[in-house]
Amino acid sequence: WTARCKASAALAASDPPLSSLGHQQARELAAYLAKKGITRILVSPYLRALQTAQPLAHATGVPLLVDFAVAESHQRPAALPATDARLPYFPEIDESYEPMMRTVMTDDADGAEPGVEPRLEHMRRMLYLARTLLVHPSFAGQTVAIVTHAASMALVSALTGAPSLDAAGKLAACGAYKIVLGSDGVATLVERGDDSSAYLTCQASTTAAWGFADSAEPLDSSETMWREAMRLGPTDPSALPPCGPRSRPLQAASKDDAYEPESLLAAAPATSPRSS
Repeated sequence: WTARCKASAALAASDPPLSSLGHQQARELAAYLAKKGITRILVSPYLRALQTAQPLAHATGVPLLVDFAVAESHQRPAALPATDARLPYFPEIDESYEPMMRTVMTDDADGAEPGVEPRLEHMRRMLYLARTLLVHPSFAGQTVAIVTHAASMALVSALTGAPSLDAAGKLAACGAYKIVLGSDGVATLVERGDDSSAYLTCQASTTAAWGFADSAEPLDSSETMWREAMRLGPTDPSALPPCGPRSRPLQAASKDDAYEPESLLAAAPATSPRSS
């Protein structure tokens, strides 16, 4: 995919699609989750997440709620098309949904990576999501499928109170964590998502479950950032930069841009769908 992007100005390396195997796995995941009573599908705006969620929308009749709150870590939001531009390919998107976040906090022109969300801010975003799911009117009391990315293992850590990111575990290709949130805010981990072999008939030999120990960022550094995120507290959505209209032209990254999202830095390929 990266090689094809270098040969075409129309393709974005940071927003890869699923492979044919990824599409098969997404259909098998949908068949598995369709029996779980899903009433909401919250999905990252990235293409591979939308492609993973689409079969679940078909299987359940539940629309897709696109939200940057569950988007990739270490991302460049301006490199994505607006939600409206996805509609011809994903008519399952609910346009009336008001997302918790229309964008994310990014470095400014003087930052280390201008236009890219720092990893610390992604972790604070996961803390915000963990706090908000219980009380948000669209999700409180609902059975919510969150179709997100492997770095959202930070959300599992935030919800379950795991002592560290590493202790939260790993996410397999199309892995599904089941976490029950009580009205008292206490989360119970019911099913782990580090092994999807029970419902996937085929796995890629190059795909492995991903955890923060597998990131290019050293685990000690990630754990230090996680502790700092908890000290600073959740992201304040009111502090996010202003977001333009839902329809906007794609701002392609330069071809020599070394940026890559968090979960693309590990051994697991971008073609593997992930959900929790």
